[in-house]
Order: sequence, then C-alpha cells, then structure tokens
Amino acid sequence: MNIVNIGYDSTNYYLLEPDPVKPSGQASSGLLIDVGWPGTLPKLLSICKRKGVAFQKIKHLLITHYHPDHAGLAQEMKNQGVQLIVIDNQLPFIPTLGRFMKPGNHYLEISLNDNIILKVSESRNYLKSIGINGEIIETPGHTEDSVSLIMDEGSAFTGDLTPLMGVTDEARSQVEASWARIRSFGVKTVYPGHGPVIKIG
Repeated sequence: MNIVNIGYDSTNYYLLEPDPVKPSGQASSGLLIDVGWPGTLPKLLSICKRKGVAFQKIKHLLITHYHPDHAGLAQEMKNQGVQLIVIDNQLPFIPTLGRFMKPGNHYLEISLNDNIILKVSESRNYLKSIGINGEIIETPGHTEDSVSLIMDEGSAFTGDLTPLMGVTDEARSQVEASWARIRSFGVKTVYPGHGPVIKIG
C-alpha cells in the first residue's frame, strides 16, 4: 500500500494506492481520504502533478467529517467521476455543510442520491473489493459524524479527532472512547488531518 499526502493549506489529504492488481485480477483504484475547500481543484491537480500522482487513479473518496476543509470539494470530485463513500450515520450531516460556506466559496452542494452508502459493519467487505484491507469505524469527538479508517497493517486515518491533551471536559469521555476504539485495533501509526504522522509506541 502506497500512502501519499497530497494535502495543502495546512490540511492533510491522504491517497491510498493499493497494489496495481487485486487478487481478483481487476485493477485497483486509489482511495482519497478527505479533500479541500470548494474551488481548490486546480490546487489539488497541481499537487498531484508535483508528487507524481495520476489524478485519474483517484476513484473513491472517504470524508472523515463534513467540515469545509475536509469535504468542501467533494461534489467537484464527484463531477470528475470519483465515487463518494458515506457511512450511513454521516448522512444527516452532509446538508449542513453549506452553512459554513460564503457565496464567494462557490460551494457545490453534495448530492445525496448517488453515493456509496455503507454501515460500518459493511465497510470491510467494500474496502476489500477495491483492494484495501481495513475497515471504517465511528470515532466521534471532534464532531458527531467523525469516522476513521483503520488499516489491518496498523495505520489509522483519523481526520480531526481531538488529541486528549486538547479536549474539553465535556467531550473527554467521548474522545477517550474513540481513541480506545482505535487502540484496540493495535494501531501503530496515526495519520491525522493536520500535523505530522504520529507513531504510537
């Protein structure tokens, strides 16, 4: 599994590129975890070119939570043929994304009727079908709709799940429970939405 950070403007966007050919013989497709503000597609394309990533390989998009710097470009990506993976509990939060936007952002509202909608219990099988060994779990704390991708090889992509040292007292129990859930998978490396990769030792 090749992991490439194609992030910009202080937010990390991780592209997971599985082995070129899946066991079934079908070509694998890249999964992008989170994407930038609306109107920043040219910036994403430029970063991909600079890092040697073929944009056409990005076939799927997973949003860790529906905030502008993680989901603002989602519909523009869908318009480019990228399929959006949505965990069913995230659905009510998608329409509220627009309230963060100003007219100058040129935000395209995310359509709800053409996404891949999964329960967390279904995520492993779906991810396997696109060449990724892992599962998506709910990890509320930063937001109620936050999810994380946990890879079998020990990596976790956590979006903006709050570090325990920076959490308020009222959210502490929820954040602690989410981090405990992540640790229960034996995670060794955390890829956060902001800042450097974290090694757990």
